[in-house]
Amino acid sequence: MNPEERARRQRVRRRNVLMALLVIWTVILLGRLYVLQVVMGDELSEYAAGQRLRKVYVPAPRGQIVDRRGQVLATTLPAYSAYLVYTRDGLDPEARQLLSRILNIPVEAIEAAEAQLRVRPVPEIPVRLKAELTPAEITALAENRDRLPGVIVEPQPLRYYPGGTLAAHVLGYVREGERPWQLRGETGIELTYNGQVELPGGRTVRGLTGVDGQRLVEVDARGRPLADASRYLLLGGDAERYAVPPQPGNTVVLTLDARVQKAAEEALARRIQELRQLKTRPCPCPARNGAAVAIDVRTGAILAMASYPTFDPNDFARQAFMEKSDPRYPAVNRRVQSYFEETKYRGRRVLGATMNMAIRVPLAPGSTFKPVTALAAMLRGALPGSLYCNGRFPFAGGVWEDWQAHGYVDFNRAIGRSCNVYFYQAGLNTGIEAIDQVATQFGLGQPTGLRDLPGERAGTLASPEVKAKVNPKDPRWYAGDTLNTSIGQGLNAFTPLQMAVYTATLANGGTRYRPYLVQEIRDPQTGRVLWEAKPDPLNTVDIPTAFLERVRQAMVTVTRDNGGWYGTAYGVFRDAPYVAAGKTGTAQAGSDLPEYENHGWFIAFAPAGPGEEPEIAVAVVIHAGGGGALAAGPVARAVLDAYFAGRYGLTENPVEAAQEARQNAARSVTTVPAD
Repeated sequence: MNPEERARRQRVRRRNVLMALLVIWTVILLGRLYVLQVVMGDELSEYAAGQRLRKVYVPAPRGQIVDRRGQVLATTLPAYSAYLVYTRDGLDPEARQLLSRILNIPVEAIEAAEAQLRVRPVPEIPVRLKAELTPAEITALAENRDRLPGVIVEPQPLRYYPGGTLAAHVLGYVREGERPWQLRGETGIELTYNGQVELPGGRTVRGLTGVDGQRLVEVDARGRPLADASRYLLLGGDAERYAVPPQPGNTVVLTLDARVQKAAEEALARRIQELRQLKTRPCPCPARNGAAVAIDVRTGAILAMASYPTFDPNDFARQAFMEKSDPRYPAVNRRVQSYFEETKYRGRRVLGATMNMAIRVPLAPGSTFKPVTALAAMLRGALPGSLYCNGRFPFAGGVWEDWQAHGYVDFNRAIGRSCNVYFYQAGLNTGIEAIDQVATQFGLGQPTGLRDLPGERAGTLASPEVKAKVNPKDPRWYAGDTLNTSIGQGLNAFTPLQMAVYTATLANGGTRYRPYLVQEIRDPQTGRVLWEAKPDPLNTVDIPTAFLERVRQAMVTVTRDNGGWYGTAYGVFRDAPYVAAGKTGTAQAGSDLPEYENHGWFIAFAPAGPGEEPEIAVAVVIHAGGGGALAAGPVARAVLDAYFAGRYGLTENPVEAAQEARQNAARSVTTVPAD
């Protein structure tokens, strides 16, 4: 083979090799392109989106709480917070200084947020820098967005209570939840109906906490949003996968009437302040705490539940999202801490503002217990006909005092004038076992069955068994213990809610209903009722109707001019346009304490006129208020007038009706000596 032919063949061989290599390389490229575009296309598209898109949670609004007429008691307002999200580069020293000036927070707080993100670099879970941004702060952050990588402004629903302190002990308050934009109920309805609610019968329904949504925002390589908060990049499968709207929490409808509730709270607070200034014996009184409960006697629905002192749940809501570095934090935190402090007034303890006295503080009921003793005596055929009261009851070598001499009294007058001597004799005739059996039927000394609020106390019903537990050194039950129990003293201690249930049971003819605060749970978007409470009768007392009616009629004499003698609450109800039945009670706080330390009780139901069916029962107590009619009577009158506003010639405005009633009752309550 000549040299030219050999050279030609070598050139052909090299060309073929190069062509083969080119074909192979082309096939490899096409194959790789196929894998990237077809086989791994979705995966790589998602990865690429992940580099320029950030998933952001959309906070779900917390459900509203409204009263029976739809008045909003707790809602959610839009607010904005500044967050720091994880970025690869982070903030430089100059950016930290700028951010510190804009938000008025220390640089150390920003560095702490960065350190937290380095430990937990999850883009979806940011660290909050400051809540409740002002318009000026939002504008400054937007103008300096390019200089502040990772700093974002997001909406954060703020819990808001339009009435401030209105129904605070019922509503409760909230704290920060698991995520920096979430809330959780800490007390009250906010706690009981916070998440999934297990209903009677085992069914569950969503409560106040909604379900957070999520969306995508486009960011640059440094993690800065490229668009305004209102513009999101949602494409194809990404939108399907990530864009989920939030589901707000459900609406909780209460049985409360906000107008009656406000009347109860205002009357309670004002009466306590008046008692501290009053110059009528035994006041001025310490009047340290108080509570009032109103119940629909036909269903057990709670119309009002007030406790004094009170608090503003808005302070807790603000503190929940407020960082300690926020200059507003110290003032808010001081207010929150003050609500838990127990102070002293005239040398004795005042319970903290967050304590719901209506369900958590049992006290001796005093003479409001006498209807129980009367019913027990009627069942045993042991009720005295009439007797002479000289103000003293000699027994077992001692003397048991009455609050005044009453002369000759029968049953009606013994109730109307609250004669201790009469009920000492009735209790002695009847015995402790029969008294306890009747009291138990009315739910005294036991939980009422209220499901809607946590922390209800059972109280104590005096009995030989209870005495043996609390006084093991002297466990024997004496006849003197029965005398004490028969007038509501001794070991008896009941909550205002128990007393309201007891009064309602008397009023409606003997059916004890479970008290309840939540009437409905509704879908906030459609208004559809997801669950509705029904009256729940717990028991019917085993007492003849005639006996109950006799006691009810005797309780009417408490508020009336009875043709020659006045009931102990006549001064409270002398100008009331409706008929109310009631019972005053003055409970000794201790045998060695002055009279002004006595607790003042009043229970009532109305209307109680001929042919009328009672609708509402009220129980009021003022700790160290001096006496039942004096302290608690004007508050109960205000609540009843608020409830009956627009009827019986009363003004249409419940708050105005209550104010006028309380003022009139406070002026005239001292005209008649009262228990």
